[in-house]
Amino acid sequence: MKLQRGPALMMLAALAFTVMVSLVKIARQELDVFDVILFRGLVAVPVALVLARGKLRIERKGVMLLRSATGFGAMLCFFGAAKGLAIADLQIISRLQPLAVGFLAPLVLGATEKPKRGIWVVLILGLLGCGIIIGPELAVGSWWGGLALGAVLFSAVSHTSVRALKEEHSASVVFWFQLFVTVICGAIWLLTESSLPPVHLIWILVAVGALASLGQWLMTQAYAADRAANVAAASYVSPLFGAAMDWIAFSELPTWQALVGGSLVIGAGLWLVFRKA
Repeated sequence: MKLQRGPALMMLAALAFTVMVSLVKIARQELDVFDVILFRGLVAVPVALVLARGKLRIERKGVMLLRSATGFGAMLCFFGAAKGLAIADLQIISRLQPLAVGFLAPLVLGATEKPKRGIWVVLILGLLGCGIIIGPELAVGSWWGGLALGAVLFSAVSHTSVRALKEEHSASVVFWFQLFVTVICGAIWLLTESSLPPVHLIWILVAVGALASLGQWLMTQAYAADRAANVAAASYVSPLFGAAMDWIAFSELPTWQALVGGSLVIGAGLWLVFRKA
């Protein structure tokens, strides 16, 4: 069986994002969502600039603007929901996103992005596994759940745009996105005369920025390497990572639903990574 680079990179990106959102959840207990995004960006922008190595030119500027605007909307909703939802709960709602990507990609990017029949089976099994992990405790109709659903919609458009930017330098795409959200949040921070974060949260915000840059870079590389639906389906490992972080960071032990659902999620993800070419 042959290792599939795109899905494998997306799994690494999912791990980076899961650790990041765990730290965001901690920071959000004391900071506003705009503050978290701003101080995350102050770290992420220089890291992305170094990774770009001077290759900052973007040919498809309109697509880059769409990617940045919708990515910012997804981040606002996602970071907002992180305050009120468990990490695993947040991840299961987010797993609706690959289905949206699989639907949008052929419409926006053309017939070459049409997912193969087997991918839909993996998507369905992954979603089923995610549902088992959370079970009946997931309150999708809550205000926090509504924010998470908003993140799904914005993120689906944003990820499809990333695939459309596959010919651009990956690190430059990450840099311009990070700069976009940081400038906007910086303007809001100045206009509202917000204060600096407490000292004990500085290291958390630094780690959030570093993990955000790493995750964005891995995700961009993943979408450049394979079909959008294939890559998005690989992110189904996120709820399992989320359940693990709930246990490690917040002392919430996994339930039998997490074990059964996690088996489906990991199985679906491994099939994507090691499937025959």
